[in-house]
Amino acid sequence: MKKQLSVLLIALLAVTYFSYGQSDNADKKFGINWSGFVKTDFMYDTRQVVNAREGHFNILPAAENLVGGEDLNDQSNFNILSIQTRLKAAISGPDFFGMKTSGAIEAAFFGNSDASVGELRLRHAFVQLSNDKIEILMGQYWHPMFVTAVFPGTYSFNTGVPFQPFSRNPQLRITTKGNVKFIGVLFTERDFQTRGASVSKSGIPQFHAQLQFGKASETLGGLGFNVKSSRPNLGDDNLTSTAFIGYFRTKLGNATWKAEAIYGENMTDLLQIGGFGTATNGDFVNNNTLSLWTEFSGDFSETMEWGVFGGYTENGGFGEAITYVNGFLGTVENAYRIAPRIGWKSGALTIGVEGEYTNAQYGSIDGNGDITSSTDAVNNFRLLTTAIYKF
Repeated sequence: MKKQLSVLLIALLAVTYFSYGQSDNADKKFGINWSGFVKTDFMYDTRQVVNAREGHFNILPAAENLVGGEDLNDQSNFNILSIQTRLKAAISGPDFFGMKTSGAIEAAFFGNSDASVGELRLRHAFVQLSNDKIEILMGQYWHPMFVTAVFPGTYSFNTGVPFQPFSRNPQLRITTKGNVKFIGVLFTERDFQTRGASVSKSGIPQFHAQLQFGKASETLGGLGFNVKSSRPNLGDDNLTSTAFIGYFRTKLGNATWKAEAIYGENMTDLLQIGGFGTATNGDFVNNNTLSLWTEFSGDFSETMEWGVFGGYTENGGFGEAITYVNGFLGTVENAYRIAPRIGWKSGALTIGVEGEYTNAQYGSIDGNGDITSSTDAVNNFRLLTTAIYKF
């Protein structure tokens, strides 16, 4: 059924596109513009990894799994996948009470779970209103802590996870224009959800406020604040969680430098380590997480590009004794990654090679709610070769 619906959607959009192509010259400024890419990744890991979609979305090296003194996760893995291949329809149309209108539908063949790999999955779907003062976006788009002007340019589809926040959310977003922008967002959760709790059951949407300064083509920076109210079970009290973000990018000659810092509570909906726990008195307690990353990138020439990504994340624990944990990799004490890359590009095609070394220190939760080291650190080296054909 899902495959039939996917084929029907593509067919309908194609018919719409053809119809616009047959319209009068006066109407040709409105219509659908198709874009996307075909991407194939060749991946080799020296260790089993915590991942999604058959290893394509690499997160961290898997913890030790000792059986008879042997670590079963200390085994290599190899795969070839093209499921990141993507289609986007950018839609333009007549004004709405004097405001320019646009929309977008974007999907990939990533599936919604390992069982549906290869099936079409909705990424973005939104309408946008714009004038010379503000932009209003309604629909599914990036979480505001995934800053589209400042995110890692890795070839790996993980885009720096778990050091970089990563989520797409149904939302209402208002952005002012100018050298100083205010971004205000009301949103909920869909594909990326808080582990062990529901935002929709709390009856309160998430809220984010952000100030952004400068221009991406020169120097840009920003600060943001996020507040989330979730409810683990019906009848429970709401759990309020906050998060903060600071970021910037600037030009250094022919290179670009990006950096970001995130500190927050219970950020599992952003694929960050941590979560929340139950205290001895029955109250819910947030886990604190710190994440930092930086990246340098540029071009050696018109046909050769390069980049180096580095990230670090640390689990701050719960601050008090807990009896139960809901989380995502909640016993990881800290982790870091170094990922250099180089690519060759000509026309619409890029061939890239990326090395990704990730080290993770797993631990356990002590009587004070702190995460302490309990095992040796584990590491994985992923060698990724990619071919990306844009259209």
